[in-house]
Amino acid sequence: MELSQFSLSFIPRTAIKAQALADFIIECNFPEEEPEPMDIDPEPEKDASTGAWTLKVDGSSTSERSGAGLILKSPEGFTIQTAVSFGFPATNNQAEYQALIVGLKLFRTLRVQDLKIYSDSHIVVKQTNGEYVAKDPTMAKYQALVQSYLTSISKHQVLQICREENEEADILSKLVQNSSDLNYSVYFEELHKPSIESGEVLEIESNQNWMTPFINYLEKGELP
Repeated sequence: MELSQFSLSFIPRTAIKAQALADFIIECNFPEEEPEPMDIDPEPEKDASTGAWTLKVDGSSTSERSGAGLILKSPEGFTIQTAVSFGFPATNNQAEYQALIVGLKLFRTLRVQDLKIYSDSHIVVKQTNGEYVAKDPTMAKYQALVQSYLTSISKHQVLQICREENEEADILSKLVQNSSDLNYSVYFEELHKPSIESGEVLEIESNQNWMTPFINYLEKGELP
């Protein structure tokens, strides 16, 4: 009778230990193996050569001065901010085209092939996409020049955004070389004549210029 009582009181503990022992044996004899490549979808490795770069452009034209602003950003977040001052008069649409051309020239120099362009100019976006035809002779030259750059970029999109989304590029377009807002992270360039009067449109100068630090960074890892 006492043995029967002892056995009944001991069974629950034995069951618990038996389950623990079974779990332990399973873990020891069937170690977790590395999954085969076909078992999971591997996360794609990040590659500096893949993914779309983004280019935001804006032009500014007043009775006192004209300029452009552009922000070029890599898929990894590396950003180039540039303020451009024009040494010639330009309408708002011409300034918008100039901003786009400067950005395309920089992008082409970096030798990458996937770009999304953002502008708040309805006219420039529509003309660049071929939906509108420029009837003004000067605008037609700008349209043709932009197209000549885009043909060398295998994958590109030109999209319109609202002014609020393009505020940073707008601010850059209104800066001058000695502006207190022109901090160390913003590069400044002066154009003395319109790009449509600059001769060979796709020529890359071999001498060093303001784009050289960016090229060295992307090609050799040298910090600007």
